This record gives sequence, C-alpha cells and structure tokens, in this order.
Amino acid sequence: MVDAETVESRRKWLGPQGKLRSRNPGLVLLAYFSAADVIPGNTAPVNGDFIAALDESWFVRDTAGDLYKLFWLGDRWTLMLNPATPVASFMPEYLAERVLAAGLVDGIFYDWVSDTVAWLNHRFDNPNQPIDLDGDGRAESDDELDALWVAGMTELLRNSRAAFPPGALVVGNGGWVFDDRYGGVLNGRMVEGFLEGEEYGCDWFVVMRGHYLMDRASVEPKVSLVMANGAEDDFKHMRFALASVLMFDGYFCYTNSNAGPAPYLSTWWYDEYAVDIDSGRAAKSLEARGYLGRPVSEAYNVDDPTESLGRLLAEGDRRASREVWRRDFENGIVLVNPSGATVTVELGGQYRKIAGQSDPAFNNGELLTAITLEPRSGVVLLKAPGGP
Repeated sequence: MVDAETVESRRKWLGPQGKLRSRNPGLVLLAYFSAADVIPGNTAPVNGDFIAALDESWFVRDTAGDLYKLFWLGDRWTLMLNPATPVASFMPEYLAERVLAAGLVDGIFYDWVSDTVAWLNHRFDNPNQPIDLDGDGRAESDDELDALWVAGMTELLRNSRAAFPPGALVVGNGGWVFDDRYGGVLNGRMVEGFLEGEEYGCDWFVVMRGHYLMDRASVEPKVSLVMANGAEDDFKHMRFALASVLMFDGYFCYTNSNAGPAPYLSTWWYDEYAVDIDSGRAAKSLEARGYLGRPVSEAYNVDDPTESLGRLLAEGDRRASREVWRRDFENGIVLVNPSGATVTVELGGQYRKIAGQSDPAFNNGELLTAITLEPRSGVVLLKAPGGP
C-alpha cells in the first residue's frame, strides 16, 4: 500500500518495471486515499487539487451548520466528507484520472469504508454538535445516520467500479470490525488493529466472523487484509493473529500501533513469514515465502474434523471461540486456539516447528506428534520427513 501522492512523486518505484515490482513480481500495489476526510491546507499535488475542486456542500455539517471536524492532527482538524452528496461520484472520477490512469498501481485502498459512524456522536474530543448528514437541521438517530452513511458509501464504491479502469481493485478499510454489507462492490476490506477493540465488544469471534463474511462476499480477485499491532517482541500475539488469518485466505501484517510519532511504520520480520522448506529454517528472503504451499483443507475443529470454522462463524455460533482450529497445507499445518484454556492437540503424525531466528525459544525446530497451545495462541508447523 502506498500513498496516492506516490504516483507523481515516486513514479520510478511503481509500475510494471518499477523498483518495487522488480524485487517482488507478485506485488499488489494499492494507492491509499481517504473516503471520509481531507486535511485543510494540504498542498500535496494529488490531495491539494482534489480539495480545491470540492464544493462546500459536499462536507458533513453538524446541527449548528458547522463543518464537522473529524480528527485533530496537532495543529488542525481534518474535515469530514459526506458520501451522501455528489462527492460520491466526483472522488472516483478524480482518482481514475489522476491516480489510476498511469497504470502504476493496481487499485485504490479507501480509508473509512465503515459500517457505522454513529459512534462519532458519542465522542467528547471534538467541538461539534451532533452530525446532520442529510442537512435537515436535525440530528439523525444512530440507525438513521449509519443507514445514510452506508448508502452513500455504497454509491461511492459502485461509482468507483464504473469509473476505474477494467480490473482495478477497490479495497476498503473497515476498522476494528465489519460485516458483509459492502459485498459485491469491494474486492475486500482490511481489519485495522486486530482485537484492539476487544474492550468494546470486538472480540475474536466478532472480528473473525466479519472477516470471513466479507471475504466470502467480496468480488474476485479477493484482497482481504488483517493488520495486527503490538510490541516487536510480542511473538505470541503476532502468531495468534497470523494463525487466525491463515484459517482463511488473506494478507497479513504485524506492525507498531497508531499511537506515537510514527504510527504503523515498523517493518518487522518474523520467522513465520518465510522458511526454507528443505531445511525448515526461517529465512529473511522474499523467495522463501509461500513455503506452506496451497491449502488442502478448510479450517476444521481438531476434535471434530467434520465441523468447519466458516460454518460456525456464518451461523453466529460463539462456540467457535472456544474450540481449537486447524488448517492443512501442502507442506504443513496451522493451529489456532482462541479460547481461554490451555489445550493439548494430537497432530496425527509427526511435524516440526520452524527453526527460527527472531524467536528461537519457541521456534526451536523440534519434532512433535502433539503440541500444547496456550490460551489465545497459534502455531505454524511444517511436515517432517516421513510424516503425514
């Protein structure tokens, strides 16, 4: 993912012959653009020209008629855009011409493709009155506000599909949690901050259910993403998040949090990212990715292989978060234990741990026929010579 400005400022890095793709030919490049707010006074070419062309009626206002201030940046507020206005057609047309026409990126990553914005009316950190999205001088109820927002955002995404070049990807940031209400218009959505909203009810079950439902309803080619955050040496949390994502198909990253002066900017590398499959040793090499091979099963209950994780999530069965789940690949298996209990799992044959570099205490290369998983943990295991 790159900022939309890079299509003009870093052209030599992008495109089919760019430096990024020369290092990673399978790279998917998405240009970031906020679907919900702008920074007043932004003079960067792509964003600056976009802001200059906006009509004042395309911004969200509160019940006092004032522009709605979304985020404080330390010296100014961002101003919120209203997708229930013609900005829903102007933005896709602008991005098609200014960002995508050069063919340097594969699509657009829209920030703020949210299921709900009603929570904004319950915050205490900005100077606004309640939001008046339809401009009638009255604050909408939470349900009314979310319905208007989703309808406008859906229109913006449909317009994107119509305006963008054929094959361009349309991906959105869904925040902590979401469902499949934008299915059919998005190639996928990103979970931002895996389990960071747990204290507000966005627990493992809720997050994974939304991730699964959205991926199932997304347009091909699917681009589902999960971003987890934490300390660099919190290997257990990283593995738990990664193993959860590997229960289905999707992209994953683990980075620092959005707090502090350099949010989301770490480029940490972990043992599970790339492995020399012959030796079982972790490798800091792009060529050694994909070592697990293709999946050969759905995620299934280790105690009942006929029971799939996807089915329980789709049915809203919270028992999913109390079981241990396994997914088989050509060259190994992945296990995840989202429960609050320590569980010992019989593997049905011999497997081996990765011989790690970043966390050799856990990834010690040992051969196993069973493994004990701590609460909220996961593991990637490799097939052993002579194993199943």
